[in-house]
Amino acid sequence: MKKLQEVSEQTSCEYLPGNIYLWGDFYGTKICRLNDDFFATFSEMRRAYCFPVGDFRNCGKALEILEKDAKKRGIPLRLYGVLEHNRQLLEELYQQQFTFKRNPDLEDYVYNSDDLINLPGKKYHQKRNHIAAFLRTRQWEYISIGRDNLDKCADFQEEWYRANMAKNPESLAMENKVVMSALENFFALGFTGGVLYADGEVVGFTLGERINRDIFCTHIEKANSEIRGAYPMLNQQFAQHALLDYKLINREEDMGDEGLRRAKQSYHPAMQVTKFFGERNAAT
Repeated sequence: MKKLQEVSEQTSCEYLPGNIYLWGDFYGTKICRLNDDFFATFSEMRRAYCFPVGDFRNCGKALEILEKDAKKRGIPLRLYGVLEHNRQLLEELYQQQFTFKRNPDLEDYVYNSDDLINLPGKKYHQKRNHIAAFLRTRQWEYISIGRDNLDKCADFQEEWYRANMAKNPESLAMENKVVMSALENFFALGFTGGVLYADGEVVGFTLGERINRDIFCTHIEKANSEIRGAYPMLNQQFAQHALLDYKLINREEDMGDEGLRRAKQSYHPAMQVTKFFGERNAAT
């Protein structure tokens, strides 16, 4: 099956192999393919399909296949992760037969990689101050994730989960399962990642995968929030060491979490990826 990164021009994270695998159990994800080529997924939880990609980007044949499958399931054709140009194409093909709903909670934050590396100007003044404090007070080291430190990342995640689980038990339990799976399958999924050490101990790690040759997607970022500067230092070091070849960095959505939203906005995204949920009207 062709790699999704080779057939997709999307800027969002829905189509990435790592994301599909890691969240597959939660969303009840099934792969849709024809002639061994991926072109969509179906989510049992959402009862909807992602907008088709790949060799079926002309949409006609792909949507016809998905609609036939939807009829077998007894549901209307529903599509999630619909980007603006996808929405326009659907309106042209179906002549206003789709209803669309936007969900800002699921819109990816996308940053200029140069901004995350250099933190330029007044808007990043606070980030630079936090990093400066970290540099003053810690003996630190940044190392790429490899076979010799994956276990240390897993140990750190277990400690992070125990320290934070009471904040949102159900959500963080699912997230912990996903993070541990990402570490267990790091090499099989082709991830890139980095580890931040302070005074000889792991204080954070991050990982993700490329969307295409210009865009990288960061799936996971965990750090000790009790250590001033750990999060911004990890963010900057990862971008500086691993993501120099990318123009943009997608750091995914905030899921409606206000704390996460403030954190993502504090890095001043270059854009947010507008997404819609589309459903074909029952009368058509």
